[in-house]
Amino acid sequence: MHRGREHQECRLLYESQSDWNVNLCKTCQVPRWQQCNSCENLEYRARVTPGVFGFWRRMSMTVWCKNVQSEVTEPEIGCGNCHQQNPVLEYLTQ
Repeated sequence: MHRGREHQECRLLYESQSDWNVNLCKTCQVPRWQQCNSCENLEYRARVTPGVFGFWRRMSMTVWCKNVQSEVTEPEIGCGNCHQQNPVLEYLTQ
């Protein structure tokens, strides 16, 4: 979420900003995922999913790894392949 003086927006929802409001940020998992995994190859996609009778709307996210070209099932961990290519980890395992 980006906050300015009078303007608030979700940077993940490019097309459907009209569906977004600040209360949806409470259920968004992307800040936690980015804190757990800082891989630059992860691409986050979000959409607003309607709840029952328009209540309980939530953010629904999918995560895609650009390096492996596949969907990531556990965003906190990542795809599993990008971590193996980390030069720091390669040095530590020698």
